[in-house]
Amino acid sequence: MTDLWTKIRELRSRDERRSGAEEPVKELLLVTKVSEESNEAAELYRRYKGWGTNGAVNATLPEVQDEICAAIMAGMVALDRISPGGTADEVWKRYLDYGYDRAKRENA
Repeated sequence: MTDLWTKIRELRSRDERRSGAEEPVKELLLVTKVSEESNEAAELYRRYKGWGTNGAVNATLPEVQDEICAAIMAGMVALDRISPGGTADEVWKRYLDYGYDRAKRENA
């Protein structure tokens, strides 16, 4: 099975190539893609719920789920890009542990 971060780096390479941008801009595009994908997920969710569409539902749950996954992947691609020496995995694990510990304390 291919490691998660190996897959993320492949996605990153594709996104960097597709951007066609120069180095400083390329990184900014990867970071801002997180927001773009998140906004698309929120818009699909709104349409899935029929909010602001006079009750018409014109998005499906699988579409919403896919767009949320796209936002998460964009975040991981951006994290990989800005993490020196392939340390994104360490950063992700550290922050996940932090969030988990905090949630556990708050839920107690």
